[in-house]
Amino acid sequence: MSRITAVFCVYNEEEYLEYAVKSILPAVDRVILCLGMAPYTAYNPKAREVSHPDKTEALVDAWAGKESKLTVIKGVWNSEVEHREAGLKLCLEDGTDYYWLVDGDEVYREDHLRNIRQELERNPEVGTFIIKCHIFWHSFSYRIPAQEMTWRPRRIFKLTQARRILGIPFPHRLRFVGGNDINSLGPVMEISPDRAVFYHFSYARSAKAMEDKFRTFSHAHQISQEWIDNVWKKWPDNRQMANIHPVDPPKFPRALHQPMEDLPAIMRQHPYYGLDIIP
Repeated sequence: MSRITAVFCVYNEEEYLEYAVKSILPAVDRVILCLGMAPYTAYNPKAREVSHPDKTEALVDAWAGKESKLTVIKGVWNSEVEHREAGLKLCLEDGTDYYWLVDGDEVYREDHLRNIRQELERNPEVGTFIIKCHIFWHSFSYRIPAQEMTWRPRRIFKLTQARRILGIPFPHRLRFVGGNDINSLGPVMEISPDRAVFYHFSYARSAKAMEDKFRTFSHAHQISQEWIDNVWKKWPDNRQMANIHPVDPPKFPRALHQPMEDLPAIMRQHPYYGLDIIP
């Protein structure tokens, strides 16, 4: 059976990281957690002046040693790609078959994880697997559903380190060619959302955490104060608002009120569960 490593590249993820890691841990052979000790500077040169680490490191230190599958490395990376390359390097050294890119606020359901494993085993020729997601907005009750999303996140990559040309093997240098893409060999396949999605809580954070996110994440240089004031802050009073993505508005056509019964079971233990709006 193929060996799969989930790689988390995180900074300031105290609200969701433990839930994300615990949800995926049973489905993979190893978890590599690349813990950033400072924000990226590639997207906001002043990020390290305005952002300071939260309790993520303390939380990781408290439970990391109790889990044999988990490897933690700490460092300072200047960009998202540089950060993710660090995890890829360890995967290549370890000889794992698949790199599973997971953010610190992405949570999976158990049944979907089983389906993903099945898809990998049934499609060994595929180099890149796309898994769509629900993106939560201001709470667990509102989301941009996977069915309404144009974004097709590339999440699992086959780590074949040699290609054959006329039957002769030649080394193939695996590397990130974008924030969410590795130059893996083989075709790209989208796993049907009926089979699996992930639950993405990147816009379901406390007001303080969202302020920090807007200053430090990979779209920091593209977000305007006008969007923050007129879309993000005003949405709770106008929940029918359309085209709400911070950079490319139509990418998030609307946030819909949805029942929470389909959430990963672990999220029912989260302190934000049941809140109408996260304060």
